[in-house]
Amino acid sequence: MKKAAALFLCLFLAAALWGQKRALSFEDMFATGRLSSPAISPDGRWVVFAVRQADIDANSFHSQLYATDLQGRTLTQLTDGKGNSSSPRFLRTGLLTFVSSRDGNPQVFSMDPANPAVVTPLTRVPGGIGAFIWSGDEKRIAFARDIDPRARTFAEALALEKEAAGAKATGRILSGLMFRVWDSWRDNQRSHIFLHAPGSEEYVDLTPGEFDTPPLDLGGAQDFTFSGDDAWFAYVKNIDPVVAVSTNNDIFLRDLRSGKERNISADNKGSDANPVFSPQNRYLAYLSMSRPGFEADKKDIILHDLKTGARRNLTAAFANTITALEFAADERAIYFIASESIHKPIFRLHIASGRIEKIVSAVNASSLRATRDGRTLVYMAQNVAMPQELFKVDLRSRRQTQLTHFNRERLKNVEMNRVETFRFQGAAGETVEGMLLKPPFFDAGKKYPLVFLVHGGPQNAWTDDFHYRWNHSLFASPGYVVAAINFHGSPGYGQEFTDSISGDWGGAPFVDLVKGQQYLVESFPFIDPERLVAAGASYGGFMINWMAGHSDEFKYPFRCLVSHDGIFDARSMYYSTEELWFEEWEYGGVPWESGLYEKWNPANFVERFKVPMLVVHSEKDFRVPVCQGLMLFTALQRRGVESKMLYYPDENHFVQKPQNARLWWQTVLGWFAEHLQ
Repeated sequence: MKKAAALFLCLFLAAALWGQKRALSFEDMFATGRLSSPAISPDGRWVVFAVRQADIDANSFHSQLYATDLQGRTLTQLTDGKGNSSSPRFLRTGLLTFVSSRDGNPQVFSMDPANPAVVTPLTRVPGGIGAFIWSGDEKRIAFARDIDPRARTFAEALALEKEAAGAKATGRILSGLMFRVWDSWRDNQRSHIFLHAPGSEEYVDLTPGEFDTPPLDLGGAQDFTFSGDDAWFAYVKNIDPVVAVSTNNDIFLRDLRSGKERNISADNKGSDANPVFSPQNRYLAYLSMSRPGFEADKKDIILHDLKTGARRNLTAAFANTITALEFAADERAIYFIASESIHKPIFRLHIASGRIEKIVSAVNASSLRATRDGRTLVYMAQNVAMPQELFKVDLRSRRQTQLTHFNRERLKNVEMNRVETFRFQGAAGETVEGMLLKPPFFDAGKKYPLVFLVHGGPQNAWTDDFHYRWNHSLFASPGYVVAAINFHGSPGYGQEFTDSISGDWGGAPFVDLVKGQQYLVESFPFIDPERLVAAGASYGGFMINWMAGHSDEFKYPFRCLVSHDGIFDARSMYYSTEELWFEEWEYGGVPWESGLYEKWNPANFVERFKVPMLVVHSEKDFRVPVCQGLMLFTALQRRGVESKMLYYPDENHFVQKPQNARLWWQTVLGWFAEHLQ
């Protein structure tokens, strides 16, 4: 740690010679404002959004609402800091509603944005609410809440909660799978949607039964919604008998006039989610994956005609997966975001012709919102040197304008470079792309260590983003070159490329990494071939473990490795994780029938482990349970390989608490510094 501190001190001293610029610090990165949930006012003049910020010393986060005009000239904080505020939603009257914990449990409040000092409580739901929406007539809300599904009424659900809270026995009786998800226990709990008129004491369960809405996993940005005319209610649930082995989320559509309900995606056994009604209530669009059991299948836009019941796939011929959609105001087009290389550009799909055009290219976009006049799209964008900020694009001129510079002041003296891409011939001679980030104050005449990052997923990709857990600029800040390869299995390069990793975890992706490492060292003279380190999380942690057992296949040896929440033993992973569909798809079945669990099992190559390794794992990681990290550390120690373990009793698959995150970065960068001398 002392060596790492000395290295940072040298960088800060060097910054004085560069006009007071400095390298990015953990405090710079982690304390930036994290923008989300933009909402456009009905008159199209304002955008209200939530900003979540970390208080590192207090080890907590707080969220408040801000507003900017659509010219980007003003920035106003609307909420006063009492509690946390989020989920802004405008009513047609111009009144702003939002969720706040200012009085304790999260409830819905309202304010006039022109007079934000006056905040009015609208709901007093016992225990608080989760996500919420307004009905079409804006007289009622629908909100998500966990309840015991045995309850016949909301009052009975509250009574069961009180009874459970008072129980002195702590044992749990389990009768089926998916009893825990991600980092929480779900036994005797289901997420239901309740309809409620603010001010009343009536709560109508819109999604009763032993099912979850929103679904436990693979859901969309919003998985329950009303049509604007209040004729329809759409929501998502999975009714398969064993959800742990099923990705069969479906779209249910209820006619609120007749009360009749039907599953409009029953013929598709893959995942359907994210229903969106069109502004004039003619269509319902949603995102659909066709292959059952595969969570990383291509997402297409399905258009359902509410008058005729006809459905069609609008993006069957489009190469990449869709991540978000928004209707045009006139219902003639749908705007969407899709993965493409290291970016997520914005496209326009003309419904009648099926023609698709790119509206905003080379951008990492999210949270699309269209103004009611149909002239402007508002969205968030980020890159490796810029946290999320709000932008708009004029749909006629295609002119883009940055509306917020929320983090400009905090980062104005921080030196960060933009990423570059490189391409090489990977497995099967196919082209593979990667990202390269040079360190701050880069000097082409010097030699730099290389941090070689491996992404998770595995059907994930490195993109040009400001990541808070694996921030490329912070990895580069001590004076390191950072490289990240989108190996076989990564989205953004066509679905066939994404599919190629399933059943081949240690095959083509590993070949890509071996060839990519050699390409980097031999193509960029500023990379020091004798000072290389590697790190990865989740599938990336699996790959680090696989690399540890196959380190001799790399032409240039790694000084040390970091494995975060990675799979060490494939067989025990299956028997201890919660999402079995993932394992069964990726390994071609169950472990008592498929040999792939042993073929791609890092635990089978422990005798080859020799590269120093830092292991990171957390107790509340139910996706890749903590036993995987403990077994890995035991193997390293028993083999006599230099190793350390960073264990968190209170984190999940990610390290999120500010002080824990700071310790993570100190430990990982300290491990690198120790081995890069």
